[in-house]
Amino acid sequence: MIHILSSSLHREAVEMPFAISPQFAEKHQVIAVLTGGTENQFVEILSNHTIDLKEPVYLVVSGQSNSLAASLEILTYIRQHGGRGIVVDNPSQLDRSIRLGVVGEPSDWLIASGVDETRLRERLNTELVRIPIEEITRLGVVDGGLKGAEQIYHRLKEVVEANGLDGVTLRCFDLLTTVRNTGCIALSKLNDDGIPAACEGDIPALITMLMAHRLTGCPGFQVNPAQIDDANGEMLFAHCTLPLKMTTRHELTTHFESGIGVAIHGELPTGDYTIVKISGDLQEAYIHDVQLLRNQYAPNLCRTQVWVSADAGMRHYFRTRPVGNHHVLVPGHHEKAFREWLNNIV
Repeated sequence: MIHILSSSLHREAVEMPFAISPQFAEKHQVIAVLTGGTENQFVEILSNHTIDLKEPVYLVVSGQSNSLAASLEILTYIRQHGGRGIVVDNPSQLDRSIRLGVVGEPSDWLIASGVDETRLRERLNTELVRIPIEEITRLGVVDGGLKGAEQIYHRLKEVVEANGLDGVTLRCFDLLTTVRNTGCIALSKLNDDGIPAACEGDIPALITMLMAHRLTGCPGFQVNPAQIDDANGEMLFAHCTLPLKMTTRHELTTHFESGIGVAIHGELPTGDYTIVKISGDLQEAYIHDVQLLRNQYAPNLCRTQVWVSADAGMRHYFRTRPVGNHHVLVPGHHEKAFREWLNNIV
């Protein structure tokens, strides 16, 4: 349902800035805040129980006559009363839901990385699209080198395009015993293409990578925490794939756990990064600005390995209350932007 707020204090008539589809309006609470001076109109609507703050409220602004200013006051009121809202100034924000593909089930060891699909749909307008792993493994045994890895990339990209996906996560370890290669190159290239792509069927990691890409415009590096060094205040993170756009140099090697296929040893520039992870129920998050200090290449770890600064609070977090295993490393310091975004959805 759409409620239109407009004040007689404004002499010029203001129209809706864009059309809202009947399908969206039927399923969501939409307030068209056309002018300023309409804040009390919203309070009246709320008192008449025609708006439920247990559900998200979409505040569509006109871009004229203090519409945005009024919307911000209304949004603050909504949050003060335990509700959730978002200011909408672009029709593309209402066009369609975000579609995230899950190719195969999450890996068996991700025992604490489930997802609340209802909250995901309500708060991020995001739906999960389940796709059988056979869509990839039906390639059969492929070449065990770069040629085969490229075949997996092209097939996975076809799946992404055919299903209209905004991001994808792949149960990649199944490829080791079926097509006898890895998904490392495929996921790397998809991230470079601007399509967030996560390993091991990890849905919370994919949500985090999507959030990071939309907020910063940069792809993220999905990492495993590997070592904690209290003496130097550092942590080591590693994984076998990453977007090549993030690297200063790279070389192709084998997958760590299996010793087969193609994985990536990349070196990242030192400097400012953000380590971030959001839980699958959108209830918890960890966000921290860090410094990437140096790269290394030890044989007993996943192939890309980076040391980052880790203050006492960060080390305590990983030892006592981590949001799962995988985290995402994003270039630049973005802690403030991430927290502002999370405040609008949690």
